Amino acid sequence: MPRLDHVAVESPDPATTAVFYERFLGARIVRKEDHPVMAYLEQGALAIHEQGPHGHGRHVGFRVSEDERAALKGALDEARIPNEERDHGMAIGLFFEDPDGRQLEAITYRDVARV
Repeated sequence: MPRLDHVAVESPDPATTAVFYERFLGARIVRKEDHPVMAYLEQGALAIHEQGPHGHGRHVGFRVSEDERAALKGALDEARIPNEERDHGMAIGLFFEDPDGRQLEAITYRDVARV
């Protein structure tokens, strides 16, 4: 069953925003090259992206198994709902929009023990 994994936000200064979440909410901050700054909380995380023209940093991510992601992709395809898989290296995300135009991501991590 899917569970909330992360909320992605954009920031003109992800490092400063991460310090805020670390200082005031006790987030565990993880920085990795070519990835957003992650602020992990007890339940879920914030993915703090650089601001960009495509709005990729604004979405809600739900953690799913590989089988759940494949079934969701099949259901989206059958319903003719546009979707796109993106390989993040450590995970694969399936991006699509809800009826109100909010971007969603169904994400499957390759090494769950590391996340």
